[in-house]
Amino acid sequence: MGVLIHPVNDVASLLDLERVKPDAFLASGPNLGWGRIYGGQVVAQALRAAGLTVDAPHNVHSLHAYFVRAGDEREPVLYEVERVRDGRSFTTRQVVAYQAGGAILNLIASFQADEAGEDAQAIAPPENVGPPDDYPEAPTDLFFDHRIVRTQKNPVPEQFTWMRVDEDLGTDPMVHACALAYMSDEDLLGVAALPHSHGGDWDTLMCASLDHAVWFHRPVLATEWLLFALSGHGVANARGMAVARVFTESGEHVATVAQEGLVRVRR
Repeated sequence: MGVLIHPVNDVASLLDLERVKPDAFLASGPNLGWGRIYGGQVVAQALRAAGLTVDAPHNVHSLHAYFVRAGDEREPVLYEVERVRDGRSFTTRQVVAYQAGGAILNLIASFQADEAGEDAQAIAPPENVGPPDDYPEAPTDLFFDHRIVRTQKNPVPEQFTWMRVDEDLGTDPMVHACALAYMSDEDLLGVAALPHSHGGDWDTLMCASLDHAVWFHRPVLATEWLLFALSGHGVANARGMAVARVFTESGEHVATVAQEGLVRVRR
């Protein structure tokens, strides 16, 4: 796919997909020198592709994705959307992301029309977490602010992280949902590996994301600070699991993220 498309230097340009036919889109990302594409990029772009085929008033409420093979950050990605169902309340889309070597991601997303009903939050944000300005920037090559509150392996593997996109993303709720999906892949794999006896000693482990899910409970603005409360759920059969609950600064629970990853001692 030797197609030239616009450069990517922020989240807005990363989510600016080029339509090559009604239900197919081409996108690229930054060349960070990693070799592999950051998983959050293909999840966010696949969700964006799905959303571009869905009409208002439907907004995404969940996505489930499988990483099929590692993507090459030097190559563009083709996203092909299948319109599985268009309903009055719920709409479903499936997206397969391709590069020259074949499929790299398979994602299914569900969209719901806004519906009146009770809003009852049953969980609270973690205690003893200060505001984002209390913590130094934790550098990342990605296009968002990232501040780690604390990480611990014992007695419970967990991490608390503040994140936000520090640029203008406009007012489209779909773009903000995609931006949250983009950020959500940043720390999960590391926390999933923490329960392993080699957890925290990343030079001795070979890790890779296997699948990724996001549930969007309430409207979210990715340009405002979001607290990711991550917990590791153990390892078995060379796989580790982590879950993140996402809160606004005011304590509103806006999303839940889960990921399973390969956690294998390097041979």
